[in-house]
Amino acid sequence: MRLPTRKPGVQRYNRIIEAAEALILEAGSLQGITLDAVAKRAKVPRVSLYYFFDSIESLMDALYHRGVQMMVAELPQAPQAADWRDMMLLYIDGVRDFYLNNRVVMILALLPVSFVSVNQTNREFGQALFQLLHSQGLVPKSQQVVRACELSSELADLVWRKSLIEKGTLTPTFTREVKRVVISYLEAVLSD
Repeated sequence: MRLPTRKPGVQRYNRIIEAAEALILEAGSLQGITLDAVAKRAKVPRVSLYYFFDSIESLMDALYHRGVQMMVAELPQAPQAADWRDMMLLYIDGVRDFYLNNRVVMILALLPVSFVSVNQTNREFGQALFQLLHSQGLVPKSQQVVRACELSSELADLVWRKSLIEKGTLTPTFTREVKRVVISYLEAVLSD
């Protein structure tokens, strides 16, 4: 992926991003989204897409990473928590709310075209979660706990993926299941 530096390039890049997001919202998934369709929707030559993105996967990855950055920026500030469970519940609710208010990001995160990108993001998000929990003295510092935080992010997305596929949204029932699974998993790891 190449980012634009001059105003015309920035405008063309933004039209491409907006067109891709509109197509994803219309389709409700990533199925059938092509560079041709994005170029047509953005009213730019297809070569413009190739200037910025070498494939539809790189465009979707760029959208996904952009969405994750937005999500991290919008998560609630961490209050001092008495227990790691309280912090996890706060963050699960924050991620759910972000997904529900940003459907394109939800689709990209839960119905991805590239699991490489998802794995990298889960690793980064999990490590950030670990830093937060550890900095407040809520979890011990160990590689096992870092990995558990990474896997917790993956577990939440797996349950929400099932909700999105089956129900078309993140239902309260599936969100309760996310909380149960993540808390149970972390309890098992932290009790060892």
